[in-house]
Amino acid sequence: MSFKMLSIKSTALLSAALLSIGALGAISPAQAVVDCTGATADSATCTVVTIKTFGDVIQPALVSDYKRLHPEIKLSIMKSDLDALNGTGLYTQCAAGGAGSPDIAAVEISYSGFWRAYPQCFIDMKTLRTTVGNKSATDLKKDYLAWRWEQGVGYNDNVIGIPTDVGGLEVAYRWDLFKAKGLPYKRADVSKAWDTWPKFIAFGKRYMAKVSAADKKKNIGFMDNAATIYAAIMNQGTMKYYKNNGTDAGQLVYKTNPQVKLAFNTTITAAKAGIGTRIGQFSSDWNVGMTKGTFAVMLAPAWMMDYIKGQAPSTRGKWDIADIPGGGGNQGGSQLTMPIKKAGMPDHKQEAWDFITWYLAPAQQLKVFQIYGLFPSTPSLYTDSDLVGFKDPFFNNAPTGAIYAEGVKKLKPIFEGKLQRCIDMAMGSALSLVINGKEKVSTKAFAKGLSDADKCK
Repeated sequence: MSFKMLSIKSTALLSAALLSIGALGAISPAQAVVDCTGATADSATCTVVTIKTFGDVIQPALVSDYKRLHPEIKLSIMKSDLDALNGTGLYTQCAAGGAGSPDIAAVEISYSGFWRAYPQCFIDMKTLRTTVGNKSATDLKKDYLAWRWEQGVGYNDNVIGIPTDVGGLEVAYRWDLFKAKGLPYKRADVSKAWDTWPKFIAFGKRYMAKVSAADKKKNIGFMDNAATIYAAIMNQGTMKYYKNNGTDAGQLVYKTNPQVKLAFNTTITAAKAGIGTRIGQFSSDWNVGMTKGTFAVMLAPAWMMDYIKGQAPSTRGKWDIADIPGGGGNQGGSQLTMPIKKAGMPDHKQEAWDFITWYLAPAQQLKVFQIYGLFPSTPSLYTDSDLVGFKDPFFNNAPTGAIYAEGVKKLKPIFEGKLQRCIDMAMGSALSLVINGKEKVSTKAFAKGLSDADKCK
């Protein structure tokens, strides 16, 4: 064989090999030079997918992963206040026929009952198919907790959102501060010591008995804010403000459900016992307090772990996780939705659906938990050794995967109705009247909360 023929054959084999690699999904030379980082609008090489969200629903590490997989996609992420996004922004855009709507929007579960009544504001995900695997929402339903899935199903049975995380609720505490005050500090002992809410309040009083008068004047307390107990107890029942009566809308029961009064009265008892600092959550004082030891306890949904790490990095190893009094509870979680868009706006339904299904698949939810602590809504992971065997050195090597998995398994589905968020805010305002000393008689405050909740209608 001549040298010329050998060269031709080698070139042909190399070309075939490169084509094969391309077919298997490797980045081609043309793709390798695509950089959509600075893109603000669609172009011949870039597609800009807009996402409106709040908090840390969309995590940076996963965004970077997706960029590597799809350099042709720019994820343009806009953060908003929870209530501004869900309470006014998306509704205004829907009322305007989808003018200004993003391709993807995060809906918090406290608003899920509201949005289920307006499925016309979103694309029905049963009508979409993934580019890879040809999967619709119907195919994906089995992968998620049934009660979390239902929070994204409209009253007309349209699938309007796919579940992100589950806000399984436990307690984060400073074991070093407990030990210094001669109190139980090992997680099993702590969990046993406060397995009911009355015991939790009693534990807090024991802690406060060890706090000097001078420190009390500095607003040093057992827990950050006693008002957080209300939501925790509400989420441990089988009903909150609505009863599932077999209809889509449900039946309002906030005036007759004993769980409401139990949660309210227990919270007032804790506040009057003086175990909380009354520092507002997510305030600058709250953030500083995590580092300074201003408080030793926080009711902590899984997503709170990452927040503590970010605000108090110097306290690494001093925190631990104990069981929530009463067992189980959920606080937080959201759905990723696809709002309708006005005719003439860029159509990115396919790109948006492909991202949502990738981002919320079990493999990605596991990674989000391991990096950020958000607990998966995909139960196949609850027996996965990478989750239940996960230990977090920041929290004294607590087996956070196993702890939150056990807590989530105890959760009972709670029907979320259209006025859920509004009633929550009414009752929260009533609690603050007593906690802040503006109303001395708690029964009057409770009655005012119910009265204000009536106005939500």
